[in-house]
Amino acid sequence: MTRTEYLNQLEAYLMKLPQSDRIEAMDYFKELFDDAGPEGEEDLMASLGSPKEAAHDVLTTLLDKKINEEKSAKNNRQILWIALLALLAAPIGIPVGIGLLMAIIGIFIAAVSILIAFFAVSVAGIVLGAVLLFESFYVLVESTSAFVLIFGGGLLAIGASSLVLVATSYVTRFFGLLVLRLIQWILNRGKRGERHA
Repeated sequence: MTRTEYLNQLEAYLMKLPQSDRIEAMDYFKELFDDAGPEGEEDLMASLGSPKEAAHDVLTTLLDKKINEEKSAKNNRQILWIALLALLAAPIGIPVGIGLLMAIIGIFIAAVSILIAFFAVSVAGIVLGAVLLFESFYVLVESTSAFVLIFGGGLLAIGASSLVLVATSYVTRFFGLLVLRLIQWILNRGKRGERHA
């Protein structure tokens, strides 16, 4: 591998870094290659490791530096972003990233399943309440107290199920907005990445 190929691959791994940090890191590596000269490039590349390993070292060092700096809201976002990049640049980064993605998808599926279950239970409760109201009139002739009990149970089932249905609709609306915001955020991050490229 030549110096140019090494530096190009390294820069590709560091592309998501803030521009000032990426330029500083690339200047450092170019300086290392200049100091090593053409005859020392092979030894330098052997000591640095692959471009991915060198990028991991840069990201880890930058993460430590950012953590030690003054903390602010923007700095916290940068630290989180650099930590994620460092994790993905590590040899185990891709399997961990896939695992996190699968966990997020699993949580999403579980949440949707729970919402569907609450919706089904509320609809079943409303139907049960309507059946109880209808059935209460059959026992009216035999016993007034049984009529009141069954009629009240029907009203209770309809009322409680209606409350659960309303609460489920609000939670579903909130969850839908949350998913839309997440998609919007991802698309905006992609547009910003295209502008910087």
